[in-house]
Amino acid sequence: MSHRHLIRLLDDERAHWFVLDRAGRVLSGPQQGLPATPAEETLVLVPSREVLLLEAPRVARQRRQLERALPFAIEDQLVAPVEQAHVAVLDDSGTSTVAVAVLARFRLDAWQARLAEHGIVPERLLPEACLLPHESGPTLLLDGATATLRHARAGVLSGTPDEVPDWLALLAEQGETRPVTLVADARPDTLPAWAAGLRLLSAAAGTYLAERMAEVSADGMNLLTGAYTPKRHGVAGGRVWAWAAGLAMAGIGIAALSMAVERWQLDREYAQRRTQMEALLRETLPDVQRIVDPRAQMLGELSRRTGQSASGGALAMIGKIAPLLSGSGRYTLDAIEYRGGTLDITLRGTDVATLDELRERIASLGYSTELTSMVPGSSGVEGKLRVRGGGA
Repeated sequence: MSHRHLIRLLDDERAHWFVLDRAGRVLSGPQQGLPATPAEETLVLVPSREVLLLEAPRVARQRRQLERALPFAIEDQLVAPVEQAHVAVLDDSGTSTVAVAVLARFRLDAWQARLAEHGIVPERLLPEACLLPHESGPTLLLDGATATLRHARAGVLSGTPDEVPDWLALLAEQGETRPVTLVADARPDTLPAWAAGLRLLSAAAGTYLAERMAEVSADGMNLLTGAYTPKRHGVAGGRVWAWAAGLAMAGIGIAALSMAVERWQLDREYAQRRTQMEALLRETLPDVQRIVDPRAQMLGELSRRTGQSASGGALAMIGKIAPLLSGSGRYTLDAIEYRGGTLDITLRGTDVATLDELRERIASLGYSTELTSMVPGSSGVEGKLRVRGGGA
């Protein structure tokens, strides 16, 4: 499938077409007739003489509202009833005005029917004049018996080469002083007179227009709007949403797979840790016959053996004494030893009175407490407190 097809419909029911790449550069053509194979995108150029370009006031901000209101805003500039015309916005980049294209509905219907006979549903349909530059001066395109002059965003004159002198005279009356670019496949026998000068560009009209596709930003230009919007656009949009939904589902699937893998890794790590805990429990407590919860069984056995449930147990004693040692900053704990219901605490304080005060505070908890040794030093007094259980 080719990237893009550019089809040029001519006044005499003939047509030729080009193959373009995605950037709009010409790959091949012109080829006579209509393409027999589809492309990713099909653009169609129609004769400028069939399309009227106008500057219209911006009567709405939103593009859809603007397209609905414009036919009534330009109705007084049309000869035929507005109901028989199709109005499309070609350029809404202006602040107060927009460039509008007007053409007969029967002509647009005929073009679409002709293309449909060959299985062609174009994405965009443009008047040829939209590809003629006008920013640096008017451009005059000569193509056999047809002449097209573009001098402004919505300023286009189309007719025969015999009418060109009258067009240039009209531009001069309007104050146009820029050079005119003349595009023709051969140098005309007589060149039109223009005070600002003519720039001659030798090129076939179709090839010139096709090559302009790479230079013109025509994405927002399209005669196929409103009721003429191609149905393929909806299909393409559906495909885009289908792709988006597919990608979303793929993302959800990847996330679920990642969670499953992570869960499997955690379960495996948990099994390894439990095996290690069971081995440690059997090594520490050989008498254990049945293991249900290694952690709970280890804590229970530790509590039973150390007497945690009794008031004289080591853990119970340390649990009550620890708050007296921590947080004051007056003591430095060096060692602690528990043997036979007796807890020996070796610590340092600023002086003897500080250690004796700690002894009294521990004794107030219901423990038998005595200060068994005191050794003065450069950093204070090192002492040993002996605490015996049996209190409350």
